[in-house]
Amino acid sequence: MSVSDQKPSVRILRNSIWYGLETVIEIVVFFASSIAVARYLGPEKLGHFSYINFFVVVLTQTAGQGVSVATRKYMMEFMAQGRLGTARAVYRLAYRYQLIGAISISTLSILLVVLFGDPSYKAMAIILLASIVPGLMSWVPAQANAAFEDLRPNTFSAFGYLISYALVIAATIYFRWDLIGIASATLVGRTVEVILRTGPVRRRLSVLPLDVLEPELIQRIRRFSVQGIGLQLLTTVVWDRSELIFLKYFSTAAQMAFYSVSFTFTSNLLTAARVLSGAASISLMGESGRDSDRTRQLAWSTCRFLLLMSVPVSLGAAAVTFSGIQMAYGGRYLPAVPVLITAVLLGIPRIFQGVPETLLRSADRQDVIIYWYCVTAVFNGLVDWILIPRYAALGAAWGNGLGQAFGVVVIWMACSRVIRLNFPWMAALRIGGASVVMAALAYFISHHVPGAPGFFLAVLSGCVIYPVLLRLFRALEPHDRERLALIGNRLPRAITPAFEAVIAFMTPASA
Repeated sequence: MSVSDQKPSVRILRNSIWYGLETVIEIVVFFASSIAVARYLGPEKLGHFSYINFFVVVLTQTAGQGVSVATRKYMMEFMAQGRLGTARAVYRLAYRYQLIGAISISTLSILLVVLFGDPSYKAMAIILLASIVPGLMSWVPAQANAAFEDLRPNTFSAFGYLISYALVIAATIYFRWDLIGIASATLVGRTVEVILRTGPVRRRLSVLPLDVLEPELIQRIRRFSVQGIGLQLLTTVVWDRSELIFLKYFSTAAQMAFYSVSFTFTSNLLTAARVLSGAASISLMGESGRDSDRTRQLAWSTCRFLLLMSVPVSLGAAAVTFSGIQMAYGGRYLPAVPVLITAVLLGIPRIFQGVPETLLRSADRQDVIIYWYCVTAVFNGLVDWILIPRYAALGAAWGNGLGQAFGVVVIWMACSRVIRLNFPWMAALRIGGASVVMAALAYFISHHVPGAPGFFLAVLSGCVIYPVLLRLFRALEPHDRERLALIGNRLPRAITPAFEAVIAFMTPASA
């Protein structure tokens, strides 16, 4: 059976497993290393590193998204039409564009640091900026794998990145290589990743014919890529840590560290929901060229399961933040507690960004996204300008969260006008009610049982009571049992019966 012949739920499940495996291991490695690095460097040095790394992330994501997303979109489009030679030609063109951009951006950035950079952090900055080249060059082959709706090769190459990154971080802390060692971990990891990722893609494409791209198609790809770069730049302002720029000039390095820790934790917290969203976006983009009604149904179902995963995790994390921060980061990071609570709660809307954005991209309506993200960027910047000078990291968390919420609302409204997309509001109310009760219990336990025992008891209690509350609030539907059972089929046999029993308990039986 070919990929296009499989049911969307099967494709999403398969890609969710591979993407999920990669992301879970990535979260474990990055979360553990971020705690170790934060304790090792302290808030002051971590703040300086976070500020410089922010610009590296912005440059990599902005330059990477445009060409790579164009690779996925047009390769999927032509493979769906049976034009495999054109799909291969799209990859070759995109890879060439990406290589030119990567070398140019990295070289120019390093030159600016050499001429104008702070001498105390110049070496660290140069190493981080050099990592832009391998970081960017892994994007196009990754999206080519996504075009084949096969994320397994991306997962294997990511393992190489994570292992090498963790080893360098461990060596840095042991041998006390300081900021240069932390920066080198990124460069080494990205280099390993791009080597492992590029080879398999080239071998897979080498058996396909190679067509010559028409000038009109090349112009379309260029236009889409330029729009994607502009869109990613706006996305960075709205969805990423642009507040660090305000904090740099209106606050201290420690406040930058508190905000960076909170932002990173919030992003890592929604791992499962991000896995589902990423896998679903691949199938949404492919399905949009086949069946519009099935695309809308798939988007609606995706949002329901995103609610099921993201809302309880976010509310539960906010409830145990104080004990969690004290246990993981130590007393020096306790001022980050209110920042983290705000970031976690206001970060919930972000998980719903991907669905309408993917559908608008599939419809070649990036102009709609760009317009509304421009409006959102202005709103976000205004809120940051008002709040950060007075409230520092806490103001940054509010500014970023309110900007994200505004952006999600307007992009959903815009998508609904173009594609008639609906949001599952009733499911949101039921799942939200169950999550609030669960979070209240976790909060009570964590504040009455001190230390690590209270933290772990609160988390365990929340996990146990959540399925019960879902049943009481009737948050799930009969057909969810079949969809959730697909996950059980992939679990180890030892825990499959227990998982199936929980699913049967949560979901009502079919009439």
